[in-house]
Order: sequence, then structure tokens, then C-alpha cells
Amino acid sequence: MDQNNYKRSSRPGGKKPASNKNKKSMSRASLIKRILLWAVLIGLVMLVLGSFLFAYYASQAPAFSEEKLKDPIPARVYDKDDNLVTTLYQGQKRELVEIENVPEQMTDAVLAIEDDRFYEHGAIDFIRLGGAVLSNLTDGFGSEGASTITQQVVKRAFLTSEKTIERKAQEAYLAYRLEQEYSKDEILEMYLNKIYYSDGIYGVRTASLYYFDKELEELNLAESAYLAGLPQLPNRYNLYVDAEQGTKRAHTVLYQMLNHERISQEQYDEAVETDITANLVERSEEERADIEPEDPEYASYINVIKQELQTNDKFEGMELSEALASGLDIYTNMDADIQVQLQGMADNEDYYYNPKFKSEHFNIASTILDTETGNLVAITGGRDYREVVNHNQALVAKNAGSTMKPFLAYGPAIENMKWRTDHKIEDEYEYSPKGYENTIYNYDMQDHGEVTMRDALRQSFNIPAVKTFETVKEEAGENAPREFAENVGLDYSEKGEGNYTLSFNDVLGGSQSTFTPLQMAEAYSSFGNGGTYNEAQAIRYVETDEGETIEFESESHQAMEDYTAYMITDMLKGTFEPYGSADYIQMDGLNIAGKTGTTSYSRDLREEYNLPDNAAKDAWMVGYTPEYTMSVWTGFTATEEGGETSFVGQDEQITPQWFFRDIMQSISTYNGQDFQQPDSVIDISGGELAVEGSEELQSYQDEQEERERAEEQRRQQERQQAEERAEREAKQQREEEEAAEEESTEEETAEEESTEEESTEEETTEESTEEETTEEPTEEESTEEETTEEPTEEETTEQPTEEEATEESEPEEESTEESGDSAA
Repeated sequence: MDQNNYKRSSRPGGKKPASNKNKKSMSRASLIKRILLWAVLIGLVMLVLGSFLFAYYASQAPAFSEEKLKDPIPARVYDKDDNLVTTLYQGQKRELVEIENVPEQMTDAVLAIEDDRFYEHGAIDFIRLGGAVLSNLTDGFGSEGASTITQQVVKRAFLTSEKTIERKAQEAYLAYRLEQEYSKDEILEMYLNKIYYSDGIYGVRTASLYYFDKELEELNLAESAYLAGLPQLPNRYNLYVDAEQGTKRAHTVLYQMLNHERISQEQYDEAVETDITANLVERSEEERADIEPEDPEYASYINVIKQELQTNDKFEGMELSEALASGLDIYTNMDADIQVQLQGMADNEDYYYNPKFKSEHFNIASTILDTETGNLVAITGGRDYREVVNHNQALVAKNAGSTMKPFLAYGPAIENMKWRTDHKIEDEYEYSPKGYENTIYNYDMQDHGEVTMRDALRQSFNIPAVKTFETVKEEAGENAPREFAENVGLDYSEKGEGNYTLSFNDVLGGSQSTFTPLQMAEAYSSFGNGGTYNEAQAIRYVETDEGETIEFESESHQAMEDYTAYMITDMLKGTFEPYGSADYIQMDGLNIAGKTGTTSYSRDLREEYNLPDNAAKDAWMVGYTPEYTMSVWTGFTATEEGGETSFVGQDEQITPQWFFRDIMQSISTYNGQDFQQPDSVIDISGGELAVEGSEELQSYQDEQEERERAEEQRRQQERQQAEERAEREAKQQREEEEAAEEESTEEETAEEESTEEESTEEETTEESTEEETTEEPTEEESTEEETTEEPTEEETTEQPTEEEATEESEPEEESTEESGDSAA
């Protein structure tokens, strides 16, 4: 078909059809009308809904309070018994100024950068708001603000810094209320006295005095511009922090003053050439915002309170100074009496007997926890509250020395391998740890032979501890010591850029075994609490000025088996007994366990500063009762020639032990409470302990049975030997008796024969005598004969027979013999 002759068929009736262009135009116009109609309807609905939502949010706004408008409300701190102990004026330097005393140069600078149309608009600047809305739609909500000075006043007085629709609605409502009740000048005065200028400075007059030591009217234009621009980001623009950023901010304010025709070009040019640091007051970091608190004895505890506030989700994004000025009531776990006592003893230089401990370089830090709960009872971060504010020594990591041995050696050995407390370890004079060329020694440079785990721990021998550490890694796994330590809060994950491997040096508290006194108290309280780790907690809860209660929680978990905790505790009781590492101090009347620790200088440092070999830079004492756990660190903040800022010798290294003793004896209740032995721990001989069901217990029982069998065999052998001996002795006795009897018989026979012979001789003699005297008797003999012839009554008694005479004479003979022996 020829395309030139091709035609579309015409409509019936012969009418010319309407053009497609007109139809499209009509359709497009209709669509636009419909869109506009729907937009209006949606807008009306949104307006209604928005009004209702605004009304709801406004109804939830904090109560309008004149007191809050005038001044911030300092936080109040309460102790464990809910007694008010201190009010935190700290961080709120404030010198009020009335609006008529504020130079026009200052108000112009503030208005130019913050709210140039302040005196022209109402509570809200809708023109500026429109620009901010457009920016937020394109760049995201919160990308640009449009708050007026009025809104900033109510935000700081009543609200948080959250960028939410709810808070903005409440801010708008309260700003409207504020403008209804106060004049523009009054609102500007509130702003100038309420705004924050970094370093704890509130109010423009205070800032002028703090940064430049000038009254407001004495400031030059550049200085006024700087102070006007500082509140937007006070810490970033702080001249003490970053002078370049602060100067740039001042130039931005000057430009806005020029742009809004509040200064001339000539004034602008002169001001930007002015060095705003020329009149800046010189301050060290420690001197910045340095105000002595009302109650300096609480400064260390307040330091911990601030840390806990900053880590709570409720206060995230809020400057600490803002939170502390918002009327908080902070309820803590502090025992105010113990806190005052602890800080007082730390501050008292007369307490330190050694002159070198009175040095400005010497310091002390201590933490006291409730053993069962982990509640922070008291804390001191140093002897000077000024240092505590910025450098709390109780929160600064130190080399922990031998206080690490229970966590990297003996604790893991019991936990993983169920060692008995009398497990034998071979000590040596010197030892080179596996994989190292280093040589280590015990503190006393002695070889103690085979020692029990108990003695090795309580006497703090180095070589048995390192050998135990090595055995744990071999038998329980390379990471077993590290895992045990990290379960009680001694974390190595950030040591050595996150891939640190423990070494023998860590067991002895050197290398990367650096932890704070607070962490060491947390870790040791786990032993005293049946193996449960509780993170230390200062704040119980906080009540905001609006009546909201914010609960504070801390981490708690079972860190080890109860048998490990109890057996370590039982061994650590020996620290205070004779030959223990802290036997210098007496802790009579308390069931207490503890560990000492010292950290020596490296060889290079000893050579550099000519230090004695026994010089130490850190000295520790950590111990616990069922009631309290206390850590004490002492050390020096500088190293000087010859050991004047070092612990030299044991007499100086035991300094923390005296401090520990005096505080613990003072605060303890002496109620006789002891650590409860769990069912998993079995008593064995000699006061030693073993784990129920363990191989070592079975080994002990087998050994015990073997000993009992051997003992029974010995007793049986002794009984048999005794019986044989008795039988021999009895036989010997019988033989001796028989021999004696035979000998006696022979003697009797001999005596009888002797008696008969003597009798015969006597008769012969008498006869011979009679014959001789008969012939010529003398007068006396004659008399005797006469007498003989007339016997007495006794002599006339019947005479015995010969046998009777013989029998009766025998004992007389024996008696005669005995008497003769005696006489001889």
C-alpha cells in the first residue's frame, strides 16, 4: 500500500476529531487539581494531628519554674543511709551580671551569632525556622537548628539536649510561656548568666574574668566576639584546648557582626588582626577551673560518681557539667564515716614515718568495697584533691606485682586442675622460664626445695608461681590463665594492641599486668564472695529534678568455682601468719586473707638513676574479710637519683601494709564472721584442702589408705615383736627364778652343814673348858656354877626337840648373814 495515500478513517458524522494535545492538557490540569486538593486535605489532617500531638507533648513538658530559670540547680550527693553529704557546686563558677551592665558591644556580638532578630520575632523565629526545615529535609533531621535565644534559655532550664520532635515541641511551648511572662531584656539576661563557657564556667561575666581577667566593659571587640561564639561548642573552641579553633570562631562572629551591620568594616578589619590570646590568663591543665570543693574529703568518690554518670545511657550526649547542674539527687553506696577516715589518713603527712614519704612525689591510693555486693564503700585517689580531680590514682593503672599470682598461677591451677593446697612444686635457686633466656629468682635469693602451693603463695615465692603458670598453660590450655584473670575484671584485651600474649613477667606483676587499685579490689573481692565477681558501684540510683528515678546497675557473674575461691582464700590467710609475706602486721581477731606485691625497676632504669637492686617503684597490699575488701597502692610519681623516690628494702616496701592494717582494724566489726567452706571442698590432713571428686583427692585418699595399711602392718609387726619380746623376757625370768631357787637350795644345804660343824666344835670346846676349870675353880667360877645349877623360870621351860631347834634356827642364820653383809 502506498503510504502517502494512507489515511486514518474518519469519525461518523463527518466531524473533525479533537486534538490529542488538548486532551492531554485537560488531563494534566485535572490531575494537578486533584493533587492540590489531596495536598490540602492531607495538610489539614496533618495540621489537626500535629496540633493534637503538639498539645500532647506540651502537656508532658516540665513544670514552668522561675527557680530553674534563674540559676542551675547543683547536684546533691547522699550516702548509703540517704544522708546528704555534699552538694556539687564544683564545676559551676558563676558571677551574675545584670543586663544594664552588659556593654552593647557584647550584646551585639551575641545577637549577631545567635539570634539577630531577637527583638523582632516572638518566641519562635518562623523565617529562620523555614530555612532550618528545608535544610533538615535535604540533609537529615537535626542538621541545622533554628533555636532562638528564648528557646535556648528554656532548653537549658527545663529540657535535655535531645534532638527529637517531642523535645522541640516542648521547647516551643515553654518558649512561648517564657515570652508571655518576661521581657526580652530579662530573657537575654537569663541567657547571658546561664550559658556554659567550658572548664566549668557559667555566665558571660565569669567567662570574661576566667579567660581574660577583665570585666565585660574592659574587653576589646575581638575578645567579646570570642566569648559570644564560645557557647556553641565550648570545649572545642576553648582557647586552652585549641587556640586556632577558638580564633576562627571569633572571626566567624566578627563576620556576622559585619554582615548584620553591627560593626563597621574598619572595626572588623582591626578586630580580626587582634591576637585574642594576648591577654589570655596563663593556666596549667591542673589549674583550669580549679576550685576547692566544699568537702574535699569526698573528691575521690565524686570523681567515680562522675564517671558512672557519663557511662549511663540516660546521660549520653549530655555534657557532665550540664548534668551536674540539672538538679540531680545522687544516692550512693558511700559510707561517709569511712570515706572521711580514709581520706584523712591519706592526707595526714604525720602518719608517714619515713621522711621520703613526705615528699611531694610520694602518693597513695586505696579502695574499699563491700565484699559481698561490690558496693563502693570509700575511695581515695591521692593526697591532694587538686590532683584527684584530674588524675585519681585509684583509677590509674599500675604494675600489680605479686598480687597477680593468685589470678595467673594458683587460681587457674585449682580451677582447671583441682590442685590440693599441699600440691608439691619444686623450687630452685634460679630458673629460666620456658622459651625465655631470662633468669628469675625468689625475693630472698634462696632455693626452698620442694614446697607446697600453700607455702609458695603465702611466702610469695617467684619460681613456684612461674612454674605453676607454665603447667596451667600446658595442661589446661594456653589461654587458661588469661581467661581466669579476665573473669574477675583484669582484662588484657586492650594490652599490646589487642593481641597480647601473657608471659612469666605478667605472673610477677610486670610487663602488661597493669591495673587500677579499684580493679584489684574488685578482683580480690571475688575470692571473698564465693567466686562471684561484682563490678564496683558508687551510684545506687539518681532522681532527676522532674522526679524521674534512674536505676544504676553493675555487672555481676560467677567468675570461678566456689572451691577455687575458698581454697585461695584459705591459703591467703597465711599471708599474715609467721613467715607469711605480711607477717609484720598483726590482724588478730579478724578472719582475713590478703596478698602483698612490689614492682621493681628495670635494670636499665636502675643503672640510669643509680638505684639499688632492691629498689621498687610500686608497693601493694590487697586483702579482704567477709565484710570488706581493701586495696592499697603506694608509689612515687617521679624517679630520682639514688633511690630517694623509691622503696628501698623491705622496711619501706611494707608501707601499704601499715595503712591497710590501721584502716581495716578501725572499720571492721569484729563479729567473728568467717568465710563459709563450700561442700565442694574437703578437709584433709594437716589443715590442707582438696576438691571433692578430684583426682588429687582420690590420690590423697589412695595414699592415705596406703599409709593406713602400712601403719597397720607396722602396728601388727610391733605387736608381734612385743609379744615375742615378752615371751623371751618371761622365759628368761623363769630361768632366772629357777636358777635362783636352785642356788638358794644349795646355800641352805651348805649353811646347815656349816651349822652342824660349828655345833660340834662348840661342844668339844665346852667339854675341854669344863675339864680345865673343875680342878681349881676361882671364886667367880664357883659362883657361876652355883648359878647354873639353879635355872630361872624361863630356863626351866620345856626344851624343844632337836628338829624344832634346827628349823627355828634357819631364819636366824639367814638374818645373821644379811646383817653381816650389811656390816661388811
